[in-house]
Amino acid sequence: SGSPKWKLPEDVMKLHKFKLKKRALQERMNKPIPSTGAKSQGTSSDCVSFNSNESKKRRNPFKAQSDVSKKPQFDQDSIHNIPVGLNISSEDTLFQLLNNPDIHSNLDCSRTSFEGIFNKSANINKNAVQEDHKKKSGGWIPIDWTLKTKLRFMSVKPFPWNEKLKTSEEASGITGFVRCLNTGISPNQNINSLDTSPNAQFHQCCLVWQYPVLPWLNLFPRIKASSTANASNFIATDSKIKDTLYEDWGKSFLSLFQLVRVCQCPYFYVSANTFTCLFRAAGICGHSDIHALLTPTTRGFRHLLKGDDVVFTMPLKSKTYHSSENTKSIGNESLSNANISESIETNEEIGADEEVEDDVWLESMGVSTDEIWRLNSTQAKLVHQREKKVDQTRESLIYVEGVEVQALFNFLMNCKSSVATSGFLAGVPPTLLAPVAFHGATLKPLKVRQSTVIVNNSSFHSTEILGPILPHTIHNMCALLSQSVCEFSATFANVESTCAFSLAEKELKATNGVGENKTKVPAAFGKEKLSDCGIEQSVLERFCSSDDASVQVMDTIKFTSDKMFIWS
Repeated sequence: SGSPKWKLPEDVMKLHKFKLKKRALQERMNKPIPSTGAKSQGTSSDCVSFNSNESKKRRNPFKAQSDVSKKPQFDQDSIHNIPVGLNISSEDTLFQLLNNPDIHSNLDCSRTSFEGIFNKSANINKNAVQEDHKKKSGGWIPIDWTLKTKLRFMSVKPFPWNEKLKTSEEASGITGFVRCLNTGISPNQNINSLDTSPNAQFHQCCLVWQYPVLPWLNLFPRIKASSTANASNFIATDSKIKDTLYEDWGKSFLSLFQLVRVCQCPYFYVSANTFTCLFRAAGICGHSDIHALLTPTTRGFRHLLKGDDVVFTMPLKSKTYHSSENTKSIGNESLSNANISESIETNEEIGADEEVEDDVWLESMGVSTDEIWRLNSTQAKLVHQREKKVDQTRESLIYVEGVEVQALFNFLMNCKSSVATSGFLAGVPPTLLAPVAFHGATLKPLKVRQSTVIVNNSSFHSTEILGPILPHTIHNMCALLSQSVCEFSATFANVESTCAFSLAEKELKATNGVGENKTKVPAAFGKEKLSDCGIEQSVLERFCSSDDASVQVMDTIKFTSDKMFIWS
């Protein structure tokens, strides 16, 4: 009976907490009250000590983990928002904190929201861009000439379309795309004979014309065959099939080129294994004549173009070189280029006549023939090294305009290097992609997959589109989606080598085309000239704009609740 009573762990912890509270109360009573002038200076130090005491507080090992996780966590910013003059050690601290509106606002902002998720994922700069959009009625998105392999839409609200199509929806979508009809993207026009439901309009946006289409081969994007993918291709082994396919491809290529020349097709892509070429009609982006861009290129490819008398420029190539690189040395003496020769041209336009004149001038200066040969050899090595640095980069993009586009077309028509000789794509000609029909083209639908994504315990509706996504497709889909969904975001998977198409446009506008006398065509004239090219009129107006901000490389797009597009 005299034995001590057994104490439960809860009783021990209660006694321990009671001692801690008693000790803290004793310290608070013995602590002197700070003066009014010192309160403002000591607030920040009190906040830090308050935070440190909370972090050093011992966790109860006998309490459930779920209870600990439910405790509200105050961040450092919330602690610093404690009003000046508030004594943390006083008994009224808790009630004053609960009545402080700044603390509530910080707690609400710290929670995960739809706005925060998309701002974090998109990483978008809203400063100057937002001001520019406010000047546009209804908002707009720029043109990105980069080819895209994947497009994903995400939204909190469900999308107005789904993967399963009714018979009328599929038929109306195909009819509207083939006939280039506006089945409801613009509210000003209504076609009563066709189904104008969101499913039909979405299916119309998910179609593209392509040649060739071989179901057992993936012809976009054109990826080089790896060492493991050395499967034999019967097209390369059978010369008759190979020649027939290439001959039919030539007819399709010619058909597309003629459509662009007469402005019946706004643009089309030629996607080969080693390069991608973009042909654009006159009036697109304010250009007064038909033009083409090709990237990436190599030194050998550019020399082949010169051999066929194709005149081109390289708008993205850097033209700043140090004068010391243009210095030639003879024996132990060094002569500057002011006394020996002209500067080395960086745009590869050194002609044979200029070289002959330099040689004659050097001979008149008393330089021997051997020294002249050595100087020319050194100069050729310098030029070769510079050209090698540009090969297979964005700077290697070439631009062709006017009558030279016909010469480029003839070169590509007979270019043997555009067709692979080995690998699983051996003997297959380049892929042609266009927004309108042409000879031999196949109407190919894009692959659509819908799902629900969980991000930070929040559910989002997702629509993923796979395939060759052309520039006007993005505009049509965003216009359709903005009519029914108040907020959404779109992310892209770009073909990196084709980003140079959009980057070069700024340089081309800065140099005003190829020649000094080139002028830009107003958007109204370009829109009228391309009125039958198959693109919806509101989208065509953006494609014909010569504004510097009308062409941008985009990775993400966000449509906000105030009907504005933000991109990055």
